[in-house]
Amino acid sequence: RGLWGYRGVTEGGLELTVQSTGVGGPSAVAVISDLVDLGARRLIRLGTCAAIGPDAGGRATEAGRAFLVSTAWCCDGASRALNGGEAEAHPDPGLFEALSEVAEPAEAVSCDLVLRMEDPVGEAGSTDGEEGPDAGLPEGVALRDLQTAATMACAKKLGAEAAAVLLVAEDGSGRRLEEAELEAEFRPLGMAIVRALEAIPNPQPQG
Repeated sequence: RGLWGYRGVTEGGLELTVQSTGVGGPSAVAVISDLVDLGARRLIRLGTCAAIGPDAGGRATEAGRAFLVSTAWCCDGASRALNGGEAEAHPDPGLFEALSEVAEPAEAVSCDLVLRMEDPVGEAGSTDGEEGPDAGLPEGVALRDLQTAATMACAKKLGAEAAAVLLVAEDGSGRRLEEAELEAEFRPLGMAIVRALEAIPNPQPQG
């Protein structure tokens, strides 16, 4: 949740920075902008989310499940400002394919404004400005977080690749994983992402 970071080389020889991005889209945008300015060309968000609906197969989205974001809907704030007026932000296709074995795909909504988790997602095509930031989003979205859409929109604007893997920290019933439980889930998930990155060409200039 802070702004700490580490930099090193993986066992497979990949230069890797692990950097927290604070909380919310604006914080992520500030950190990502600095990282890209320092030479980062590939960004993977590994973060938490809340379940707001069933998965693509209609099953309950339990706490502890991991998802690879296929579409991030820009609800408000930083993501809307950076995404050229488009409602959807998408991962880099190559990164999405490389991470396809790490987690199952799902759509997410991202809001800078922290809304109550029980607030429903609006129906597709809704234009009623009184319905809030979720108005106009399709039904069937499984996840909600604060940063994914802003991360993807910012990366695209700056010419970097981005993708996101989200761990469900809170399910539809309000059950939330404790920090120790989150850490236990994040460690193997993070290592799986590293291995996937080691297996694809490095975008960093060599020499």
